[in-house]
Amino acid sequence: MNDIARAGVIMIVYLFLITVMYIFISSPFDDFMTSFENLNNTASDSQVESSTGYGRTVFDIIFGGLAIVPVLYFIVWVFKREPDWGYR
Repeated sequence: MNDIARAGVIMIVYLFLITVMYIFISSPFDDFMTSFENLNNTASDSQVESSTGYGRTVFDIIFGGLAIVPVLYFIVWVFKREPDWGYR
C-alpha cells in the first residue's frame, strides 16, 4: 500500500467509524456505570463512585488510543524515507 491518497481515505474512514462507535457506545456505557452508582450500598458508596469514575476514564482512554495510535502510525508512515542504496 504505497498510495498516500488511498491510505489517507482509509484513515479518514477509520476515524469516522471510531467516532461513530464512540458516540453510540458511550451513552449505554454511561447508563451502565450510572446504574452501579445508584445501588443502595451505603457502606461502599464512595468506593463504587470512585471505581465507576475510573471505569469511565478507562473507557475514554481506550477510544482515545484507538484513534491516536493509528494516526501517529500514519504520520510516521507518510514521512518515512526509504534508505538510500547509493552506488552499486
